[in-house]
Amino acid sequence: MFRALKSIVIISALLTTAAAETLLTQEQARKVVFPKSETVHPETKVLTTEQRAELENNTGLRFPEAEYPTFVAQSKSVADGYAVILNEIGKHENITFIVGVSPKGKVLEVAIMEYRESRGSEVKERRFLSQFHGKTSSDPIRVNQDIVNYTGATLSSYAIARGVRRALALTHLLYGTGK
Repeated sequence: MFRALKSIVIISALLTTAAAETLLTQEQARKVVFPKSETVHPETKVLTTEQRAELENNTGLRFPEAEYPTFVAQSKSVADGYAVILNEIGKHENITFIVGVSPKGKVLEVAIMEYRESRGSEVKERRFLSQFHGKTSSDPIRVNQDIVNYTGATLSSYAIARGVRRALALTHLLYGTGK
C-alpha cells in the first residue's frame, strides 16, 4: 500500500514537472515589454513590512514576497516605463509573468514567462493578454467585468488579472506611476 502511494506521488510530481513550460527568459521578457527603449536597467526592489501592509490595505490583495525583480526602461534619459515580474498561483502552480507599466500608470504589456499548470494555458495567448493594455489602477481589472474569461482557464485568468492589479500597485508605490 505504501509503495503504491509513493509511486502515485512520484508520477504526479513528474506530470506536474512535465507540464511546466518556459516561454520567455528575463531578457526576452524585457524586450517584449520595452522593444524600443534605449536602456533597460534591472533592479530588485525589497519591500518593508510597512510597505507590504500598506499595499495590502490599499488594494485588498496579498503581497507575500518581500522582493520583486523590476526593470526601469529609458530613452534619452526619460523613463519609458517600469516592469515587474510576478508569480501568481493558478489552480495548483505558480504562473510567472511580467507586467510593463507606463509612467502614467497604464499597462503597456503583459507577457507570460513560465506556465506550470496542466490546463488553462489559453492565458498565454496574445488575444487574452491584450485585454490588459491601457488598464490603470482605477479600472476594475476583473474577470467577467472588463476582462473576458476563457473557458477552461478560469483560475489562470483570475491569477493574471490579480497579478496585473498587484503590478500596478507596486509600480505606483515604487516608482510613482500614475501620479
